[in-house]
Amino acid sequence: MINRDLRHTYEALTRHNYFPNQKIIQELPPCFSTRGFTPEIAEILSARSIPKDRSGGYDHVEYHATRHNNVPRTLGIIHPAAYAPLAKIIFENWGRISEIERNEKSMIKPSIYLDGRMFVMNYDAPEDRVIKTLRESFGCNYRVNTDISGCFGSIYSHSISWAILGIDAAKERVGKPDFGNHWSEKLDFYIRRSKRNETLGIAIGPATSSIVVELILGEIDKKLLDDGYKFHRYIDDYVCFCKNEDDSKNFIQVLGGELRKYKLNLSLAKTSIVALPAPANDGWVSKLVSALPNRFKDEGGMKDMYLHELMQFLDFAIVLNKHTSDGAVLRYAIGLIFPCINDQTLPSMLEYIINLCWHFPTIFPYLYFMMEKSDIDPLLYQDRINDLIIENAKNKRSDGMAWPLYLIWKHKLKITDEAVSKVVESEDCIALCVLHFIGSANDAVVDFAKMILKKGNFEKDKYWILLYQLFRRNLIKSPYQDDTFSILLKNGVNFMPEEGKFSLAEKYCGYVSNPFLDQEDLLSYKDWLVMKKNK
Repeated sequence: MINRDLRHTYEALTRHNYFPNQKIIQELPPCFSTRGFTPEIAEILSARSIPKDRSGGYDHVEYHATRHNNVPRTLGIIHPAAYAPLAKIIFENWGRISEIERNEKSMIKPSIYLDGRMFVMNYDAPEDRVIKTLRESFGCNYRVNTDISGCFGSIYSHSISWAILGIDAAKERVGKPDFGNHWSEKLDFYIRRSKRNETLGIAIGPATSSIVVELILGEIDKKLLDDGYKFHRYIDDYVCFCKNEDDSKNFIQVLGGELRKYKLNLSLAKTSIVALPAPANDGWVSKLVSALPNRFKDEGGMKDMYLHELMQFLDFAIVLNKHTSDGAVLRYAIGLIFPCINDQTLPSMLEYIINLCWHFPTIFPYLYFMMEKSDIDPLLYQDRINDLIIENAKNKRSDGMAWPLYLIWKHKLKITDEAVSKVVESEDCIALCVLHFIGSANDAVVDFAKMILKKGNFEKDKYWILLYQLFRRNLIKSPYQDDTFSILLKNGVNFMPEEGKFSLAEKYCGYVSNPFLDQEDLLSYKDWLVMKKNK
């Protein structure tokens, strides 16, 4: 029987939080979507036996997302043959895993969102964080800030079962007849299988990885709570409030010791003890908010701001950005004033933002949204967008290529031969996918893909999205011996779908969610397909 109560979890894992899509403003351009990769397709892929040529697991696509300091953060897009059983094992054991939803010390945890996602990096608003800090810090004289060094890249896969079974109990099972049969050990297996059977590190981006982190750190949270510490955690960032400096030092020692049990370590560079009272928010946040015009808010909500106020505020943010190690200042500043940009101020703000994009590719999504709401002729920006593609291709920034390429397609602009050439030279999978999506450089993209087809499975895996999108258009042959791509194609999966077009698998999701149908009467995907065919 189909369980509607758990359906959201499975669809979130497959359709909404498979590709990197946990931020408020998405990491990938909107042309990418996994809405067609439904639970039913994950079930079909999971039901197959492991191919002989896949004993070493799978590799994944890398997406280099530019951080605020222009140092890339490598996100991972797992191969569907590896991701399907990973999502399935989490879904099947959600009754046990869902305890992480109730961890009051974790500020970013699974929840139900209207857009179908289960993870959204929805950090507190400054005023909410102040209230939280005031409540938790009452009676305390010190605050500890620290985080885990390279958290996702340092996760040891075997520590998953350590967290779930207990370290001693899990280690005792090694070599025993039933070793590998517990669901936590299977989760460990599928995590490793998604990354060349390596035990160290998990992909940054999919919800499956966030769940693994919450499972492990949730156990550490329990220990800290039992010891009486007043703290909260944002993914891998800890904030603790202590009565004296000795307690602060003890917290760091206890946390460091607990992390080491799971082969994790604190970042010494990001660890500090601050005497209270102290600002609840980072200093630059307070400075930015205080620099906003007094008219920014009134009883009715946001008010329009004059152009000189907007530009003065961004000027201030640029200066502030140069004097902070965080680097998130500009993106945060643009997010604050974005609702205040109106038809009169939009043309000048577009000029400001597109120039900032040259220096900070991380703000490209705002350029996209501003161009969406603008009536200005996009041709005015065509040359600069091409220049941005060329510059970011030289620096091999995935997002710095993918977003402006998407703008080329969205606004029917012309891409230059030099921009095409530089993107192909970058050998970046996601940028090449968008270049193919544009449709003006198919020969160059197909020639590149045919070169990849001559290589081994792991090298092909690094381009699996590109290869599949070309395969589904019959531009290349299947790159693998197994039937993964054939199953995806048969079920209408398109990771760069056309607007308004939905596969039968997607329509089945709508059928299952129909509240006017009794749960007991719902047809399986297979029976539903037969019913549709016979109509």
